[in-house]
Amino acid sequence: ELYTNQKLLINSLGDLKVAIDTEKNFYCEQQVRMALLWKDLHCVENKSIASSIKKFSKLTREEMEKLSETVDLKYLLAIMNSRYASILLTNLRGGDYHIVPEHIRNIPIPSATQSQQQELANLATLMMEAVKKQQDAKSDQEKNICKMRIEAIDAQINAKVYALYGLTEDEVAIVEKSK
Repeated sequence: ELYTNQKLLINSLGDLKVAIDTEKNFYCEQQVRMALLWKDLHCVENKSIASSIKKFSKLTREEMEKLSETVDLKYLLAIMNSRYASILLTNLRGGDYHIVPEHIRNIPIPSATQSQQQELANLATLMMEAVKKQQDAKSDQEKNICKMRIEAIDAQINAKVYALYGLTEDEVAIVEKSK
């Protein structure tokens, strides 16, 4: 189930970069962390899952599975690729260059309405399309247009994420300066 469900793929070194596998591909790579929704692990029993629940959650497994039914994976993709999530990760890992599962687990994810999640999920989809278009661009002009589109979508995602986390204007300015 870990390998054959929709999942987020997270790098294990350096700056936080998160991709999504919506095709449910079998993917196994030591340098990539995988994250999926609890509902996709329904009925999977092993010691790692049981100890993870005990150690990292105040909710029961059933409560986490039910809660995850209301979460859009692309919403999480947008949050995790935001500038603020990068700042949170940097603070969590201190001076470490590695990204370990505990760091990822400890990035707080804000509660959002279905509408708010859908807005960010839609922006994540637009971002994926823009990146693909940039990769396929033939001319420098096309690449520059795509780059500007990517930057505009990124700014929209970041603005919505800042609002979800309840950041003040001063806090947003600090995050933006850290680029």
